[in-house]
Amino acid sequence: MRYYIPILFLSFALLFGCKTSKKYLEKGQYDSAIRQSVKKLRKNPTKEKEIVVLKRAYNLAYERDNDRIKFLKMEGKPEVWDNVFSLYVALKNRQILVKSVLPLKMKSGEKVNFKIVDYDAEILAAKKKAAEYFYVHGKVMLNKNDKLAARKAYYDFRRVKDYYSTYKDVDDLLIESRNKGISTALIKVINKSRIVVSRRFVDDLLNIGVNNLSKEWVVYDTKKTQQTYDYNVIVNIKNIDISGNNLREKHYEKSKEIQDGFEYVKDGNGNVMKDSLGNDIKKPRYIIVKCKVLEIHQHKSVRINGSVDYVNNSTKQIMLSKEVTAENFFDYISGTALGDMRALDKESKKHLGRIPAPFPHDEDMIEEAGKVLKRVVYDLLKDNRRFLN
Repeated sequence: MRYYIPILFLSFALLFGCKTSKKYLEKGQYDSAIRQSVKKLRKNPTKEKEIVVLKRAYNLAYERDNDRIKFLKMEGKPEVWDNVFSLYVALKNRQILVKSVLPLKMKSGEKVNFKIVDYDAEILAAKKKAAEYFYVHGKVMLNKNDKLAARKAYYDFRRVKDYYSTYKDVDDLLIESRNKGISTALIKVINKSRIVVSRRFVDDLLNIGVNNLSKEWVVYDTKKTQQTYDYNVIVNIKNIDISGNNLREKHYEKSKEIQDGFEYVKDGNGNVMKDSLGNDIKKPRYIIVKCKVLEIHQHKSVRINGSVDYVNNSTKQIMLSKEVTAENFFDYISGTALGDMRALDKESKKHLGRIPAPFPHDEDMIEEAGKVLKRVVYDLLKDNRRFLN
């Protein structure tokens, strides 16, 4: 029985998951009803139910769109022409779709007529007026000398390009509105600690891949390429703590009971005992072995504390400040052993044979901590991308 359940379920899914053209018509989804009917009629042009639905849906969609066009034209607002253009294109595309199954006849022989109109002139007129509206409105927005208005102007000029690939000076206006709409942010490193850091440290910290941080209207720089920036994103290094070269000795002894050969089992008289076959009876001999271990533990660390501050250059105010911390550690263990090595476990043997290592220089430790700091700063900037606009 279990083999038929999926098939039965699929049948119900197909039955209730696919809407008929009539259902679309009843819900007022005229274009969906038209597409569904056309699909059916291409397979069977004499299917009267689909012809009736197609006719009804086509007429209702025609009336709806024409009524809307008349209202928009009567309204007389220049911004309506984009909508008018879309409606005329929808009327034309609907006609093209229906034409693909014409002529249609009922079983009685009655020919089914559809109202066919040439919309090309209306489409071209609406296209021209829509492009002109976006062009004029875009220039008005651009002349406001405001970033958000410039961005609106940019999208208006893009709409002009949707209508005409070349139109007056729209290409130049696109560049101008783009440049005026962009916000720029310069990422800087300021070292306020008492420790001098290398140029390499700063350069590596700023090499964080600003292309992944930039958005459509916000561009980050790590090197100054223009006179002014809208924002400064300052990585403030407030404190760098470096520990001394810490070295300590650890002494300990390990002991273990191990098997060391065999010994004969003797009776009360000191004679070697025999088994039932006459062989000497032996048993394992256990001894305690010991080994002393000397481990030298070396440790050095560096910790960088600071903040990332978002500064609005027009107001000189800090808009957002986030604390950041990065650490780097040097840990090294070397060891020697004296005694029976069989007493040592795996962990005790791990550092044997190694000699103490030279401690890394402070500058090297700071640069390694800087690599950690770079990842912390990048993640912070990425998480707060939405903060700048």
